[in-house]
Amino acid sequence: MINKKYISLITLITAILITSCAKSSASVQPANKPDASKNIDDEMVNDGDFDASDESIAEDGTFDESGESIVEDGDFDASDYYTYEEYDGNLIIADGTLFPMLNYSDRFDEYYTNEGSEIQRFCVYVETDHDTDNDGKADLVKAFVQVPASAVNGIYKAATIYDPTPYAAGTVEPFESFGENSSEDAYLEKPFDYDKLYQAGSKRKPAGEMSTTEAALNADPDDWNYIIENTGQQGYLFGTYLDYYLVRGYAIVEACGIGTYGSEGFELCGTDLERDSHKCVVEWLTGDRIAYTDKENNIQIKADWSNGKVAMTGVSYGGTLPYEVATTGVKGLETIIPCAGIASWYDYTNSQGVSITQDSAYKHYLAFENCGGVFLDDDWKVLNDDYRSWLWQVRHDEEETNGNYAPIWAASDYSEDYEKINCSALIAQGLNDINVSPKHAKLMYNAFKRAGKTVKLFLHQDGHNSPAVMEVNGEPWLEIANKWLAHYLYDVDNGIENMAEITAQNNITGEYDTYDSFGEYEKCTVFPENNEEETTITSEGLGEYTTYIFPASEYTLENQEKFYLQMSPSNLAIYDVNIPDGATISGTPEVHTRLSTKHNDLDGLMITAILMDTVEEGEQFDAYICTSSDNVSSVELYDLDVGGGAPSATIEELKKTPTNAKCVAYGWTDLANPGCGPNGYEYTGCMDIEANKFYDYTFYMTPTVYTVEEGHTLKLLLMTWDPYRVFLDESFSYDQDIPEPLDDYNYSYVVDNEALYANLPLVAE
Repeated sequence: MINKKYISLITLITAILITSCAKSSASVQPANKPDASKNIDDEMVNDGDFDASDESIAEDGTFDESGESIVEDGDFDASDYYTYEEYDGNLIIADGTLFPMLNYSDRFDEYYTNEGSEIQRFCVYVETDHDTDNDGKADLVKAFVQVPASAVNGIYKAATIYDPTPYAAGTVEPFESFGENSSEDAYLEKPFDYDKLYQAGSKRKPAGEMSTTEAALNADPDDWNYIIENTGQQGYLFGTYLDYYLVRGYAIVEACGIGTYGSEGFELCGTDLERDSHKCVVEWLTGDRIAYTDKENNIQIKADWSNGKVAMTGVSYGGTLPYEVATTGVKGLETIIPCAGIASWYDYTNSQGVSITQDSAYKHYLAFENCGGVFLDDDWKVLNDDYRSWLWQVRHDEEETNGNYAPIWAASDYSEDYEKINCSALIAQGLNDINVSPKHAKLMYNAFKRAGKTVKLFLHQDGHNSPAVMEVNGEPWLEIANKWLAHYLYDVDNGIENMAEITAQNNITGEYDTYDSFGEYEKCTVFPENNEEETTITSEGLGEYTTYIFPASEYTLENQEKFYLQMSPSNLAIYDVNIPDGATISGTPEVHTRLSTKHNDLDGLMITAILMDTVEEGEQFDAYICTSSDNVSSVELYDLDVGGGAPSATIEELKKTPTNAKCVAYGWTDLANPGCGPNGYEYTGCMDIEANKFYDYTFYMTPTVYTVEEGHTLKLLLMTWDPYRVFLDESFSYDQDIPEPLDDYNYSYVVDNEALYANLPLVAE
């Protein structure tokens, strides 16, 4: 593991390894090689693969000029190896990882040029198979490429880290662009035939070919260094976190998919056509797909610098697309590192037969937000009418499901499309993420397991965020990912594939614990606070309570525990869960109950279960609590020297908040869906239930890894609809009146308290 001493070494290495790149107008030149007595060309393989069998490379992954190991104890000593002042263009692989091997240049510098830069930057346009915008030609996807110059010049072949985040090209921000009536102005209420999207586009005939060197020298920095006029957004700013890997010899590609700004076609969020447009980019990197230098001249360009190995990574929407592409089994995709990605769009806005958001349709909104390439004008006011119709149709079809699993959801459920998965995965997820809940990470973890592929779970205590700024027991996450990528992209034998199945940040200590599996289920008894055999819970009055207690300015995530516990006894039932002292819940908690209702003529009757960690009244404890931004507060620890002169990375530590309660897990289902299991596809419709008859229900709650401290009490809360889900907008803030249908949609149910129990996955002491 890397500690603070290691970080100091990185700083030392960076200071020693500063060089300048020789300039030439004829070709791209790497930095001058050091003196022949210090040249390590013959000690590194030129195809980018690290071969432990080479005589000059020690078995432990370290080497010197004589071929003997320079490290006896596994610690890498920079003074033993870095004895020259200039990089020589080769990868520097030691101690199982990649070290900085080039000098960084700022792609956003107003005077930027590729000439003399040790990083070559340019854009290509990858040709897809479909013509989604019906212009007669196969759609082109723009890709922004950054490659070490020494790979361009053939010194080694570079592996690629591919971030597919659609936001990177520039977002439309539709509600700002179209005003208050954005939906009415942008969406065209006209039936749309989805089959129209799948027509094959006419393929271009290459009129010539351009080398990477020539394309780089002819590149226009305005192709990636631009500001979106409507929003002020900087293009391709999202990928700056990948500079850490760029200076270590990985190529970086950012492509945002069809329909995004700079690309052709329609932005079709969550569909197989969106997936295939990103798959095409991977195919170009492996030599199986054509790309062009621009949209007009049909000049072909090949990724001749690529070693054919690709990793995909991203956060949120960008973390969803690696799942999508992985399900295709495309050649060359060796691994993915998704962060907070969606595994199933059904489970994003629905749970066990009921919508858990005010609007169960969401893909249309994300598509609209990122459809900069679909507009017919530069002011982003005029959309293609077919696209407007598609937006309306997909929203209509998802809303019509009313919480039930349907074909439109099955088409975007990647957790059930696992048969072709042919890569490894290191899945990162925030345990306090209520935007993309930990359920999605566990769904894809299970999918990779079913596919028989290597998969690891990394669970931190933040909300909807990337672990890129985090430190894991003294080691930067960036370096853990570096080792993972070095192994799968450059064949470095470092054992990273044998890391624990689950690495989870402890909610008490903040340290990271490791587990070989989730916990074993143990039946835990549940006791009602009122000691009654039955409890009646109603929704009546809950809307008034919501708007009275928390007006817009105060309706934030950090208040949710307070909000729940102050609900009227008629709206909320509270139970004590008998759990062993100091037990750790690891997995998907289950709450089993028997319920009846007299409202058997209604559908979409949300019922809610919450597990909450509590202490005695007047006491407090420190917990990781999300703010309104769906992130836990943090403090800066230090600036990590990335190397190569690249901007430093700020490493942060999550900050706890004093509280008297902490939500641990959530569950929601529909009163009209008793007896179903944990899988979304089981909730295809409602059953006819009899009034006042008891039925069995199971809440399959959001997965977690959480230790209940000794002296704390685990509570179970049962209610009807959950105001923190059905009334929240994209900013997780309350900004509107209670919708009239919900205000008048009162219902109740009765709990058989004697049949109630929790089945908790507990880690053995």
